[in-house]
Amino acid sequence: MDHSHRKPLLAFAALLLVAGCSSTAGTPSGQGGDGGVGAAGSGGAAAGAAGSAGSVSGGAGGAMAGAGGIANGGAGAAGTANGGAGGAPVIGTCSPPDDLYNPIQNLSQTGCVDPTDPTKLTARAVPYEVNSPLWSDGADKTRAFVLPAGQKIHVDATTGKWVFPVGSVLIKNFLFDGKFVETRLFMHADASTWVGYGYKWNGQGAAKQTEATVVGIGQDDIMFDTGKQTVHWFYPSRQNCMDCHNAVAGGSLGPSNAQMYRVATGHTKNQFDEFQTMGLFDAPPVAPTADQVLVTPYSGQLGSPPASATLDQKARSYLQANCAHCHQPNDGFVMSPFPNFDLRYATSLKDAKICDVATSKGTVQGSTATTILKPGSPMDSVMWVRMNEPYTDSNTSGRMPQIGTHVVDADGLKLIGDWITSIKSCP
Repeated sequence: MDHSHRKPLLAFAALLLVAGCSSTAGTPSGQGGDGGVGAAGSGGAAAGAAGSAGSVSGGAGGAMAGAGGIANGGAGAAGTANGGAGGAPVIGTCSPPDDLYNPIQNLSQTGCVDPTDPTKLTARAVPYEVNSPLWSDGADKTRAFVLPAGQKIHVDATTGKWVFPVGSVLIKNFLFDGKFVETRLFMHADASTWVGYGYKWNGQGAAKQTEATVVGIGQDDIMFDTGKQTVHWFYPSRQNCMDCHNAVAGGSLGPSNAQMYRVATGHTKNQFDEFQTMGLFDAPPVAPTADQVLVTPYSGQLGSPPASATLDQKARSYLQANCAHCHQPNDGFVMSPFPNFDLRYATSLKDAKICDVATSKGTVQGSTATTILKPGSPMDSVMWVRMNEPYTDSNTSGRMPQIGTHVVDADGLKLIGDWITSIKSCP
């Protein structure tokens, strides 16, 4: 896809404005707009300037082809985007939209899933697993990525972070009792821009799941019936996505040597070896040493901690996955959320600046704790107290993590509590 007509964003701050703004483009059926003429294959801005505001499919033009629409198909005299000449929707290529304000409305049309059964990934998607998962209110998760044609993953030799080329899409599904409640597409739009879109699933209870539709710019929530239980699920705003997927964390969060060095469920070879055989890297990556690999912190969907894992390894692995994307040095980025202490796995407790260090956020209501970590005493440690805080509608309780979760992680809370108890004094 030619992105040459898109103006590049000069600073990561601009991404937050894009991620926090969007508009929808009609409904999934009906008469499409005229689409406009535009330059051959131009789509997006040209089609938006010339065309009328059509609906998602049908007619000569189709969806997202009105004022400021997206072009996911050819333009020219026939119009643009998600409506084909015969009324059939045009399937996207699982790539960032030309107009970041207007993502494709239906998941089945994004090209990231099977259009005939959107519960299944596109054949281009590469599923993967991580060692230490982010807590997501008890949801099971599946993960995959789609690379643009001819592009490769670069592995940073110093940090082990996997750097995805522009045009890449990371896919994450959230499920309860085998029912999809949300799919998130995290897209690398240009050299300085990632943007995330959530999709809300239909098919509650015994109904078949046939489609997911894009969530608006703000937060949303739903009481979702899985057929076995009713789950109160919260869809983050696009701003929330970028609060965690910030510049300090490098956009994407999970894929790194420390997280990806594992044998995925049902496989016999390490993901490193499988992906290298598939030709996904721009150069053969160096496998991490045993002490660099994150351990699974507690038993769950991704298995159990290795028998050799220490309490310190399990706790620090949990903090790396759930906290360190914000709580780490800012490395020169002015937008670093909390650079005053460092919860990365490789950082020693002495250098983490948390042991017997006063909190800068003050106390939590009902607690007298003023120290980030008090050796031997979880209830006097602000980091544990904040993990144990229930969610409130006003979101002023000071609970951690602040976004992306609304349910206390009982297993994680116990793990961090046991770890704090085991620390007898500050190094």
